[in-house]
Amino acid sequence: MTASVVIVNYRTPDLSERAARSALADGATEVIVVDNASGDDSVEHLRAIADERVHVVANPTNAGFGTGANAGARVATGDVLVFLNSDASVRPGSLASMAFAVEDAGSRAIVGPRLVGEDGEIQRSAGLVPKPDDLLIRGLGLHHLGRAIGSLPVIGRIVGRHRISAEYHQAIEATEPIDVTMVSGACMAIGRAAFEKLGGFDERYFMYFEDADLCRRAARAGWPVRYLPGAVVDHVGGASSVGDYRFGPWHAASMIRYLRDWHGATGVASGLAILWLRAVGQVVTLRSTAGRSVAALRAGLSVAATRS
Repeated sequence: MTASVVIVNYRTPDLSERAARSALADGATEVIVVDNASGDDSVEHLRAIADERVHVVANPTNAGFGTGANAGARVATGDVLVFLNSDASVRPGSLASMAFAVEDAGSRAIVGPRLVGEDGEIQRSAGLVPKPDDLLIRGLGLHHLGRAIGSLPVIGRIVGRHRISAEYHQAIEATEPIDVTMVSGACMAIGRAAFEKLGGFDERYFMYFEDADLCRRAARAGWPVRYLPGAVVDHVGGASSVGDYRFGPWHAASMIRYLRDWHGATGVASGLAILWLRAVGQVVTLRSTAGRSVAALRAGLSVAATRS
């Protein structure tokens, strides 16, 4: 089984080159780097990589991650597509593990590796498909309180049995492959034919939540979503979206779109409430990120007012 690695680049040519070289070193059949109209020397930099397995696609405009990833998938020739963030690098043996797992499921599956941050900590990269209650907890920072409560003798056990807590710890504690509700788009693998059958990433999502949406559509089709802790990818996080990572304007717009797609009007109302509470709380407490939270609320309201 052959594996095509797709990397979307936006003004991170050095990181994208590192990601590409890690994939080549791990046996990728080809690496397709899609530049989303960076407006810098990214295309020239990436085309200078001296390896015939590297192909660079220069998008004329930046229409978002999903659009860029779909463009890479359309020119891919491998049996398995591996979408890899530009700020990620593959550890040896990981591509083969993911490709074999996809093959074992008849190529109709999505699999994701263990993501490890720069600090060496395991990132929350699997389980916990976004739902209104989960987004509320994260949006208001209540997950920090939950961690503190979780360390208490009695109430900690009660909190630990909650769906959110249980799914949160799946990616941290699993040592063997497990089925989950989603895996992170920072690195995920799927059969190329299966990806095409699902219609690829939904290009209405400029950035964020396109991975959760794809996983939910795969699950709806009856295909497994699997987490492989034995496959390891190092991941920085947010390198192409400084200033918007977690509840910034792009994140907010995609969140409202996702909640409308999967939870209807109630989901939209919940999402707007989260954004409003964040904005009010940060303005009142004079946080330095208050302006970004207000901009995120406006972005969410804009999407909520449209039908697409």
